[in-house]
Amino acid sequence: MKPIRPLLVLCLFLLAIPCSAEKLASQNWVVDVNGQTNEAYTANDSQSSFGVFCSGEKCLFYLHQALKCDPGTKYSVLMNSQTISTALSMECTLIGGNLFQILDPFEAVLKATQAGEMIGFAVALQSGAFAVNRFSLIGAKPAIERALLEAAKSKFREQKPPVENVPKSTFKDIKI
Repeated sequence: MKPIRPLLVLCLFLLAIPCSAEKLASQNWVVDVNGQTNEAYTANDSQSSFGVFCSGEKCLFYLHQALKCDPGTKYSVLMNSQTISTALSMECTLIGGNLFQILDPFEAVLKATQAGEMIGFAVALQSGAFAVNRFSLIGAKPAIERALLEAAKSKFREQKPPVENVPKSTFKDIKI
């Protein structure tokens, strides 16, 4: 007999957290899916991370690195992969006590993650130097696709009650 997992107990107790939470490996990437929040990410040797986070249907790419930034401030970042090299905008955002840099435009970052083995980001520092972070893309395509698919499914999880559950008195004033 398998032991009961603590998350399952918590899900059953609270009923607010979807019980289908799972963590999957896709080579150098990890996918965390639970229905309402879904994430695919990787980390590098300097403990920085890069990934896509979805809350409901809304998804964004982020960098999480040891750089200090001012929440709400937008910065420029250079991105380079096998398929694309471009300048992006990133906005410093405080989430759960940690600073994340939200990358924009989404489509450019998505395109850069779909082929090749590495992606790099160069962020200009106040000193005039650049902070460079490189991340593996091995396993990125299926990991990101899974997170985006789960995000797209989230809108169907909030279903409206079927018509047969609506009290008949609701329809008495409707003329057909």
